[in-house]
Amino acid sequence: MYKYLFLFFLMLSGVVARAQHTTGVWDVYQLGAKGDGKTMDTQAIQSAIDQCHQAGGGKVYLHNGTFLSGTIYLKSNVTLYVEAGATLLGSANVDDYPIIPSKYPSYTGELVTNKMLIYAEDARAISIQGRGTIDGRGDDFDGPYLSPSFSGRPRIIHFRNCENVQVRDVTLYNSGSWVQSYQSCKNMLIDGITVDSRENKDIEKPRYATVRGRNTDGLDLVDCERVRISNCFINSGDDAICLKSFSPGEACRDITITNCIVSSNASGIKIGTETSGAFEDITIQNCVVYDTRVDAISIMTVDGARVERINVSNITVRNIKGAAIFIRLGARNRPYRKDAKINAPILRDVRVDNVQGTRIGGFGCSVTGLPGMKVENVVLSRINLEFTGGNFPLDVDKSTVASTSAPLTQAAILQEINREVPENVKAYPRGEMFGRLPAYGFYIRHVKNITLDQVQLRFAQDDHRPALICDDVEGLELSGLQAQGTSATPALLRLVNVQNAVISGSRPIFEVPLFLSVQGKESKGIVLQNNVLKNAKQKVVAEKGAQKSVVVEL
Repeated sequence: MYKYLFLFFLMLSGVVARAQHTTGVWDVYQLGAKGDGKTMDTQAIQSAIDQCHQAGGGKVYLHNGTFLSGTIYLKSNVTLYVEAGATLLGSANVDDYPIIPSKYPSYTGELVTNKMLIYAEDARAISIQGRGTIDGRGDDFDGPYLSPSFSGRPRIIHFRNCENVQVRDVTLYNSGSWVQSYQSCKNMLIDGITVDSRENKDIEKPRYATVRGRNTDGLDLVDCERVRISNCFINSGDDAICLKSFSPGEACRDITITNCIVSSNASGIKIGTETSGAFEDITIQNCVVYDTRVDAISIMTVDGARVERINVSNITVRNIKGAAIFIRLGARNRPYRKDAKINAPILRDVRVDNVQGTRIGGFGCSVTGLPGMKVENVVLSRINLEFTGGNFPLDVDKSTVASTSAPLTQAAILQEINREVPENVKAYPRGEMFGRLPAYGFYIRHVKNITLDQVQLRFAQDDHRPALICDDVEGLELSGLQAQGTSATPALLRLVNVQNAVISGSRPIFEVPLFLSVQGKESKGIVLQNNVLKNAKQKVVAEKGAQKSVVVEL
């Protein structure tokens, strides 16, 4: 009798396997999953993935339940499908996320996988889809803040050296660390996803007012190529969308980011800070960045990367505590691979067009290189920004005006405007790295060939700083600037050691004492043409070593 029962169950299991093979769908319930949110379903889900992969591919189906799991390993030609109403729930036990050997180096250079809920390595044609939720259960983990490696706080998704990848429609919720990280992957589509992983949600409070941070970047691309990110909503505890490079010989290239809405407790859309290899042919367009603590748009090289052919367009920003636009070439020179060579940094051919924003913080936007290492070929066009303004000291750590601060005195304001801005060669790059800049709008230093076209700058509260300061700039074209100043603004524009500049079609919005201050003995070849200066009591003053003859008015 037992023999016949055994044969019956064997035949039944064969029917199930054949049915799944025929339909291409592996239902995890049929492989022993409970979906009750209490029983560990890791083995059932992994069995479904393994069988699907061995059969040549198909869909692993999670539906009508909450599936508790530790690390699962996605394999070639497998789609993990989380149906609407279903949840893949990460285990609260850190031991359910093993660190195992890998072919590929981690953030620290070690050949290990790190900890994550869903992992794939050397896989092809993989995807995560569905309108369900993947819950990383981040609130249940503890560990140091900087922890993409060994902290005991797992990520939700980590793919390495995978090709033909799709992540669509799912909600990624409450991660313990980076929400999703894609390293050395090619041909990827990330579309229509929601990331909801933000501790300390109130942007008006200090960053860690409620709980400690977890370094929960919303989406990280590390040395990835041919990537399309579109139609995503990301609300993250750290950088929302961040492109990185860990390897001097690799690159992020051929990437588009479009139609995304992001909010962050750090930066919105960012190239950096890990910048070892190259970033090229990247387009960012039609996005909204709001309620963001650091910078809205950041483009940088600080660890030796070559960054070129970057296009940013049609961006709206609101309530940005740092800078709306931050472009930086620095020399922190941090290696992420053992014995790695640090490349010579390059940052050139950047175009930022049609950016509008209000409630931009008081630090000021910046485009800065280093002495002897200039940012090259930058175009800022159709920029319309309103800053919060106000002549208050700023708390760099909180990115807000200190609540007990009194307004700066006029003497303190002049000292601030005339202070020498430190180079901060090795500092962590972000808009607040120089402190409150001498210009409320744009501070531009160590740059070759920059165009500002149809730029509008204004403030909500009086701010006595110049709208624009350029220092050590070769090749400046300033066209159609409309900028606000006050009766206490020393000069609306200041050029320091600037060579070969044309300022045309520009005007102060309100009355200012002086339109242009030219400083420095290296200044030369400055042309004023067709500017409307009825709101300027004086047009030009040459001072601090500059000769008035270097300015020609046509």
